[in-house]
Amino acid sequence: MTVSPTHGKRRILICDDEAGILDAYRRIFADLVASAGDEEASDYDALSADLFGDEPVAGGIGVIDEIVTCRQGEEAVEAVRAAKAAGQPFGVVFLDVRMPPGIDGVEAARQIRAIEPVINIVIVTGYSDHRPAEIAGVVGTLDRLFYLVKPFDADEVRQMATTLVNRWTSDSRIASELAAQVEALEALNQALRASEASAHRAARRDSLTKLLNRTGLQEQFDLARDRARASGARLALLYLDLDRFKRVNDTYGHGVGDLLICEVARRLSAAVLDEGFVARLGGDEFAIVCETARLEPLLARVLAMAEAPFVTGAHHLPVPFSIGYSRESDGAETDLPELMRQADVALYVAKDAGRGVARAFDPDLDRIFLHDQMMARDLKAAIETEGLCLFYQPLMCIDGKTVTGVEALLRWQHDGYGPISPDIFVPIAEKNGLMGELGDWVLRTAFADARAWPDVTTSINLSVLQFARPDFAATVLTLARDMGVMPDKIEFEITETAMTNDTASFLAQVEVLRLAGFRFALDDFGSGYASIGYLSRLNFHKLKIDRSFVSALTTKPDADRMIRSIVNLGLAMGLTITAEGVEDVVQHDILKAVGCDQLQGFLFHRPCSRGEVEKILNLAGAGRQHAA
Repeated sequence: MTVSPTHGKRRILICDDEAGILDAYRRIFADLVASAGDEEASDYDALSADLFGDEPVAGGIGVIDEIVTCRQGEEAVEAVRAAKAAGQPFGVVFLDVRMPPGIDGVEAARQIRAIEPVINIVIVTGYSDHRPAEIAGVVGTLDRLFYLVKPFDADEVRQMATTLVNRWTSDSRIASELAAQVEALEALNQALRASEASAHRAARRDSLTKLLNRTGLQEQFDLARDRARASGARLALLYLDLDRFKRVNDTYGHGVGDLLICEVARRLSAAVLDEGFVARLGGDEFAIVCETARLEPLLARVLAMAEAPFVTGAHHLPVPFSIGYSRESDGAETDLPELMRQADVALYVAKDAGRGVARAFDPDLDRIFLHDQMMARDLKAAIETEGLCLFYQPLMCIDGKTVTGVEALLRWQHDGYGPISPDIFVPIAEKNGLMGELGDWVLRTAFADARAWPDVTTSINLSVLQFARPDFAATVLTLARDMGVMPDKIEFEITETAMTNDTASFLAQVEVLRLAGFRFALDDFGSGYASIGYLSRLNFHKLKIDRSFVSALTTKPDADRMIRSIVNLGLAMGLTITAEGVEDVVQHDILKAVGCDQLQGFLFHRPCSRGEVEKILNLAGAGRQHAA
């Protein structure tokens, strides 16, 4: 077999056992081969163009790039196989039918077709013992099977070769274009599948933390429950909520808040490891699902992760959170919504217990929760329908005779339960987001009542949650101006325990109100952890000694020394000192002796209505006029 150098383009394979026939083919195709082609397109190119729509080849490029010859059918089969493997297949093969001693042309054609289905095969024979129909049945692909009878005409051979080569070239180009289009479609399809998979993942992941979202949580819970069911295990769900996260956003901005959320997500994932999975439910809420057998050690790790503060830049932020958790009951299957409801109830109770703790769900909590929810609903209705009222307890000068001010005390007469203490319903308001509405109602009512006694100071208790509203100070200033209230006759009381939640926003709003003329008193001093630093930073006007110290005056021998120390501290800082809960003359005498400025308690007046306060003040005024 003779193989000439190839550039892998239009190639013809000729197989005939007679050397003379092969020479005849070479002479016939001599002027069609690229190295010997005419400068202009041949007549056969033009004919091919008419047949297949191709432009004639010109510029010295021949119709055929390479001719390969061989003398046995086996050689032809191997040549086609090697050409295809090299990426330079033949476009046309001329096969003599009889090529002893090897396989004949029909068998060679059959094997070649199996290797190269698109090749154009020309069967050349001078005998009539092979019928075309029989050959077609063996070789197949009739539209690419042709016949040439010996002795053949040179022009006929040239025309057939030119036509079939150009046809093969056209078909190859079309096939390449189709292959490119198919490849592009496959790439597009792959990209679409990847995009769909990405969208599927994104729809189940929280965009900020990359944890599971609610949708992803439900899917993973279903899978985990199937696994647990197969192994006889039960699932537990932990519901976590960052304590006072809103203050982080209000004080440091949402950027720092997002960093804290991501840090909590990282710590939770590290604590859970492969013993469960974590989801972000939204805002500052997270959920963890694990098997009940792994709950206790996992819970311990989660609680431990809150001990280290989160450090970002100059900020050292605590990572406090509360946890409520629930378990699937033995012998009963609980779905995710019910587990989350139970854990949410336990979380509610955990926050009520002081925050930063974990609480397990039990059926009794449902009754507590439902009662609180009912009370919250009724409280909201009372706010909206004027179902609340303010009582006022006078503050007395140290002599116990002169009224120097009144403290507004909130009262609620429930239709079903009767009078309810603020110690009960104020925490319910705080837990259910009602402090804004409740606090606004108290301010409006107290400001309106204060106009009836403009010569004495009205004290109003504020919740630290009210200061969480960025516009709280501005709202108070506007309300006082619109209602015609003098700021220097309003005193706001803040509990000492609230001081442990000190934030920059809280301090800033207190300072705005103080500079506007409002007075501030630190209430229940001695019951919390306020330091001298707090007292000086907030520039209080008054310090109110907690009633527990006053009640101890008649039961503990050295109680007066503690009160004297508090009084000396207040006097050193220029503060007015008020003692709360004075109930007998002995207490009054001791408090007068240690240097208190004001007294408040049942010894002098019980809380009373606005009308009764006006009577007390009118009597006091009449008494002063009579004395004059």
